[in-house]
Amino acid sequence: MAFDGRMNIVEIDDDEKVVIFDTWKPKKITGHRIGGIFGYSEFSTPFKVACEIAGLYPGDKANKYIDAGNIIEPILREYARKNIPLIAEMTGISDISIEEPAPPEQCQYDHFHNEKLFGGMVDGYISSAGKRSAILEIKTSSSREKWDDGNGGYTNVPMSYMMQASLYAHLSKLDQIVFVVGFLEEGDYRVPSKWVPNEDNTFFIVKTKLEMEQYLKDAEDWYKEYILTGCTPEWTDADEELLKYLRAGLKKQKR
Repeated sequence: MAFDGRMNIVEIDDDEKVVIFDTWKPKKITGHRIGGIFGYSEFSTPFKVACEIAGLYPGDKANKYIDAGNIIEPILREYARKNIPLIAEMTGISDISIEEPAPPEQCQYDHFHNEKLFGGMVDGYISSAGKRSAILEIKTSSSREKWDDGNGGYTNVPMSYMMQASLYAHLSKLDQIVFVVGFLEEGDYRVPSKWVPNEDNTFFIVKTKLEMEQYLKDAEDWYKEYILTGCTPEWTDADEELLKYLRAGLKKQKR
């Protein structure tokens, strides 16, 4: 039988709204998780992130949005290659090439093996004359409103995505981030492989990374407070489905 991380649960404390757990090998704080720690993610919470890092929860199941993002990522990376002059103009970087990320199977799903606490996987790099110059971050979205800057453009990058890309830029010792954002209509999710990027549905956004030193210090303190002590942050109403999953595992464990 496959290992079930829920068996690491010692107690679900309904009074304190926390889960007490044992963990053998905590996972890293990745770009997908760091926004959730600080409450910036619409898809996660500090409690959920703690459960993922502790190995109590494997992460959300694939859905049409996740599947579409995975399928369209290489399409948007190739679209970036076709728009190198535009990227060069926006970034001020010359002699540009787009570097492919190392395949997940070859890097054990982590591009930052030298880092003990932080990690994750980049979508690529903007290189100049063979030297990395900026992070390439690829996103798909069904909501233009979330990105609307109020000035006729789509440069309002959600904070969770800024933190994700800024973490990778910081770990890569780079300052610039190039976002490539493809906006999909509902029908596009049925056959995402047929979606075609163009100037009406795909936009390039150049940002300077956030100053991450304090965020990383706070995230490390959070890790020590919750992960290393074996006690999650308090859960909220947003964690209801996750709690059902954990309770089912604990009930199974006690049989």
